[in-house]
Amino acid sequence: MKIPVIATAFVLLSFSLHAADHAVILLYHHVSDETPASTSVSPAIFRQHLDYLESNDFRVMPLSQVLKTLEEGRPVPDRAVAITFDDAYRSVYDQAMPLLKEKEYPFTVFVNTEAIDNQYRNYMSWNDLKALMDVGAEIGNHSHTHPHLVRILEGETTEQWGNRVEREIVLAAQRLQKKLGVEVAMFAYPYGEHTPELRKIIGELGYMGIAQQSGAVGYGFNRLAVPRFPMATNYADMDRFAVSVNSRPLPVTGVSSGPSVQVEGESGRHRLVFALLPGGYRSSGLSCYSSDGERLVPVREDGRISVQLPDWKAGRRKINCTAPSSSENGEYYWYSHLWLVKKPDGQWYTE
Repeated sequence: MKIPVIATAFVLLSFSLHAADHAVILLYHHVSDETPASTSVSPAIFRQHLDYLESNDFRVMPLSQVLKTLEEGRPVPDRAVAITFDDAYRSVYDQAMPLLKEKEYPFTVFVNTEAIDNQYRNYMSWNDLKALMDVGAEIGNHSHTHPHLVRILEGETTEQWGNRVEREIVLAAQRLQKKLGVEVAMFAYPYGEHTPELRKIIGELGYMGIAQQSGAVGYGFNRLAVPRFPMATNYADMDRFAVSVNSRPLPVTGVSSGPSVQVEGESGRHRLVFALLPGGYRSSGLSCYSSDGERLVPVREDGRISVQLPDWKAGRRKINCTAPSSSENGEYYWYSHLWLVKKPDGQWYTE
């Protein structure tokens, strides 16, 4: 039977009116009341998140489909969201999976394979992961041993470091292929840590690099530093969740930021500098904050934005810059940048 032209036109028009150039990726670790608050949301909060997505007509999509569509410059459905989990903790199987299955929401689990091979406490088994795949889960690479991949070990040359990093990632891919029969093209950085040197290796291995700095993903995104909104106890209340899933990518260009790895006491010498491309935001409302909560002052010079880095203590540090939408109340355009700060003696921070 031929579809009437008017009906076809209506379908195309409906899609165009409800298509978008961006999506939001959510990051979870544990879904439990009994695990560290810094990497956990409670099952009750997780259900509230899913209920919000359902009641507000969000379209939950597989992460790979979101990234492929946007990279090809094609529109995704309006209010597109992808749900991801790092580390393959058992609570994802026990608590999250039944709720996701109930709503028929796809999701992605990034697996550090040594923990599954050795059946570490609180981690899933290979059979658990197969069961997740049966209800719509995608699997991603999260390394084999979950090390701090950016760190060059004492006495290790840069070449030796690169070879070790590559072995970590390739071994994890081999285990995923052998145990689950999957070829994966997405890699989530352990601890969310990445540098230009690590990103180069990830790219040469053919992966998209999935990061942990906040923000939405849109056309022209950096395929080696894909942003995700981390969801954990201090950052998972419903107000913050609503801001996150309704965010848009702040279109920045010409970014310079000083060294990605710095030493405590030196960061205040550097600045984050970028230019803003046109978009549906109010540039006059641009605000920038350190991940420590300190409000920073954006300085405008010759069409560029300059933000002085704080005198950070050692650790993973970020600056988040947001600008309010010029048309939608409560909607923000978002950009986040990551630095890694060593101790004053040049040693790495501990977890």
